[in-house]
Amino acid sequence: PELRAAAVITLNPLDAKLIPDQAKVHLLKPFIDTAPFEAVRPRREDYRAVLASEQHLDPELPWLLAAAMMRPGDKLKSYQILAQALRAIPDIPWQLVVAGDGQAYDAVVQAFTWAMPGRVRFLGLVQPEVMPALYAACDLLVWPAVNEAFGMALLEAQAAGIPVVAGRSPGVENVVAEGATGYLADPGLATFAASVREMLSQKASRVAMGEAAPKVIAEQHSLTAAARRLGAILDEARNP
Repeated sequence: PELRAAAVITLNPLDAKLIPDQAKVHLLKPFIDTAPFEAVRPRREDYRAVLASEQHLDPELPWLLAAAMMRPGDKLKSYQILAQALRAIPDIPWQLVVAGDGQAYDAVVQAFTWAMPGRVRFLGLVQPEVMPALYAACDLLVWPAVNEAFGMALLEAQAAGIPVVAGRSPGVENVVAEGATGYLADPGLATFAASVREMLSQKASRVAMGEAAPKVIAEQHSLTAAARRLGAILDEARNP
């Protein structure tokens, strides 16, 4: 008994269900260092101008961003759902920027051939230090998040000041404040397409969510927030 943990900390509600003694389970919200993302927000227009020039994007259109590894399985399935969802809203103007590389690169490109060359730009592997500026330059992160634990890109995008449309799951629900920083789509192509359509059609709402997102991330998902929560958990474990 003396070797048993006094507390079990989890980042995903699904993991918590595996612990027999639920009284010892403590949920710690996923967290990131928000500083790099806070630094880029004031220079959004500069980054946007550079990206427009480099990738021949139309700055008058909303830019969608997908940022994820390209590997067989759930990641590829997410990309394929995204491609099908965007194809289902041909009347809505948008351009998509894709950051990522991997074994399934060719399959991902194949999923978007219907939209090229005009509407999709593949950046390949983007280095971590470049990602904050890329998030800030875009307007909306779109990711179906099939079987995603929670999705670091979802946190990073919000910290950089853009809202998200993501597939609903317990882990993703833990990092997206639905209706405040983005939309969560129930499983299925149609619902994801409808959520993207809604976000693109309501510019004022989309901008407001982008402005609210960094505040929510700072309050709930920053290193400071995580340290505060972790400290409280450890105090309780020491003094049950």
